[in-house]
Amino acid sequence: MRSLSYVILFCTVCSIVCWNEGYFLGCYSNIPNVRTNIPSYSGQNNCIKACGSRYYRYAIPDTTCSCGNYEGEQVSNTTCNECQDCKDKEGILDIYATGNLLPGPPRNLRISNVTDTSLKISWSEPESFVELTSYKIRAKLLKTFSTFPPMSPEWVYSNKTFQTDIITLHPSSIYNLSITSVSPDGEGAAIYSDVKTEIGEPDNPPSPPELLSNDGSQIKIKMMAVTNNNGPVSAYRIVVVNNDVKESFNKDNLMSYDAAKRMGLTYYTAAELNPIEITKPFIVGDGRSYGGFYNPQLDPNVNYNIILGVVSRMGNETKICYSVPFSDTLVFKFSDEEGENSALIVVLSVAIGLLSCVLVASVIGFIILRNRVTNRRQRLSDNQELTLQGPMIEVENNGYIPEEEHVPINHYRSLRQKLQTFLPSQIKIDTSNLLGTGKFGRVNRANILNGDNLTPIAAYTIQDKKMGQETRKSMLQELDLLIKTGKHDNIIQLLGTCETPQTVIVALELVTTNLKEFLLGSRETLPERFSSLSEYQALDTAMQIAQGMAHLEHSKILHKQLCARSILLSNGVPKISGYGLAQYHSHNKIPDYTRWTAIEVFRGQPHNPKSDVWSFACLLWEICALGGTPYASVSNTNEIPEKIMRGLRLPQLQYFSEDLYQVMLDCWQIDTDERPKFEQLLEMLMALQENTFVPYLSFNLMANFQYEPFYPDIELAVRPNY
Repeated sequence: MRSLSYVILFCTVCSIVCWNEGYFLGCYSNIPNVRTNIPSYSGQNNCIKACGSRYYRYAIPDTTCSCGNYEGEQVSNTTCNECQDCKDKEGILDIYATGNLLPGPPRNLRISNVTDTSLKISWSEPESFVELTSYKIRAKLLKTFSTFPPMSPEWVYSNKTFQTDIITLHPSSIYNLSITSVSPDGEGAAIYSDVKTEIGEPDNPPSPPELLSNDGSQIKIKMMAVTNNNGPVSAYRIVVVNNDVKESFNKDNLMSYDAAKRMGLTYYTAAELNPIEITKPFIVGDGRSYGGFYNPQLDPNVNYNIILGVVSRMGNETKICYSVPFSDTLVFKFSDEEGENSALIVVLSVAIGLLSCVLVASVIGFIILRNRVTNRRQRLSDNQELTLQGPMIEVENNGYIPEEEHVPINHYRSLRQKLQTFLPSQIKIDTSNLLGTGKFGRVNRANILNGDNLTPIAAYTIQDKKMGQETRKSMLQELDLLIKTGKHDNIIQLLGTCETPQTVIVALELVTTNLKEFLLGSRETLPERFSSLSEYQALDTAMQIAQGMAHLEHSKILHKQLCARSILLSNGVPKISGYGLAQYHSHNKIPDYTRWTAIEVFRGQPHNPKSDVWSFACLLWEICALGGTPYASVSNTNEIPEKIMRGLRLPQLQYFSEDLYQVMLDCWQIDTDERPKFEQLLEMLMALQENTFVPYLSFNLMANFQYEPFYPDIELAVRPNY
């Protein structure tokens, strides 16, 4: 019995080996003519190997070698020569199996229109295949300048698709692009090609240079290095601007000193330095040349602004990003009159001295009177007010509060009572790690030292001393929205503030991944599925956002810019951001929210809580579409308002249930009173989740499936004006 087992095991192993190297099937007739001839191969073994290397299933070694995927009708399990009943039959041939079941690689891979984030790719179907269900494209990241790891995305397209645009690549990176044919038996062989994306504009603008000294004709400055995730840092440029002449600064017109002088421009490039050279102080106006640019002496009678630019070069492409804002004057210089004007200077000096004495006396008198008034107020109240570099301002809430219900609020007292105040020594800001730019300043990654614990935060640095009255009031209005929000698990948290003599630092909860990025990253094919995100996760994310929005609605706060980009993800928990002072974006582009905007806003009516409900339905569609661009078929965003007012709505995709889509339609009612509140929306979504009989969403792979297109250029079409 044991001997028989060994014999069976031996035969099994032999059959496996034979399958891998090809084995005889028998004598067949009516063999389809869909075959490939390989005349240069002769002999049975050579023919089987040749057909196997071309991913065919069968080899037909006859006078020539033929390969095919269909065997025809079996006449005998012996060779045609050994078959007794085959002598009178015509068109019979011996067939061997090559061992291949999977399709071959796609052919004619072509890549074109390569930009910094996109490319066009096309291909042809494989030479050998029986049945194809789809094509899978992978973009494996090989090399990048980014300090954070960009995605290595994957896409799945139907078996009828032979070209597409890849639009989620990272600038200045090398990818290995591969296309694989997929059959019911699995993935076949792939065809590969390496591609390099173009450089993008540097994503971290340099900080304005620091003034060290000024002797009239020369200015000594100190510069800070920056990181660039979109390409190499090749050089730094120093730009000199005549700030006395109110000429519009155009970075595209920058040129050397001599060329600018001929063109009548009041700004010019004074130097281009290697990255190593900016570690040392630099003298503007020393009369030397740097990187092909002349650095002339400065005019002592002129006020100058010094701007720093970071240069990124690769091949023939050059991208430059300059420090912001351009309007801040770094240097003021004045000339001294001598000679015959000396007597006039003495007289003016004496007059100025007398006026200064009068002014000082007036100030002292004012301080005495103010102290008396202040002491009197302090006797009436024990509350001491916190100042934010300026007089106390009573600021109106920018949320949805009817005018008659408005009650003025002391925002400084609210800060003191509701927020933690940090010392400047507790906050360490990483100036090289810019998270974004807001209306009132820059947002950097930072850490708060609390005892022995370091807590990462997003530090919003506001130059309070430089603010005008109206700007400060606007800033306080937006800060007030975060204060009124309070604490909620699904809303970004305001942690506290820190005051320095020149700035106010607002500490926000640090979350670096937004929902849009997460949804696009979930576009990957698993066995019989087209997303790594589960249906439950998708709906649960929407429900948590609805909970956060219900809290904002209860607090009478409008969001106005609700979309996937304004939702951050902290360990899978969605947190609403992008409203109030928690708004900051990449310095070069910010989202355009037109595609999420309610119809009444397009008609000139003000935002109201039901406008956010409309936007939430667009966000719900965006979640279910795994980050697809709303109304992607309308490339011109300016046409969106008119089309929506004429009845255009986001479509029901084939994997949405009727009940889920009806929730969206309820939110898109023209009459705002017919739209549900967020608490009602939450109940509607919970009912969908509890109904186990009818699936509300399905990410199961289906025939002819294609992802909803994502077009970043039409979602990020607005440049910031701050």
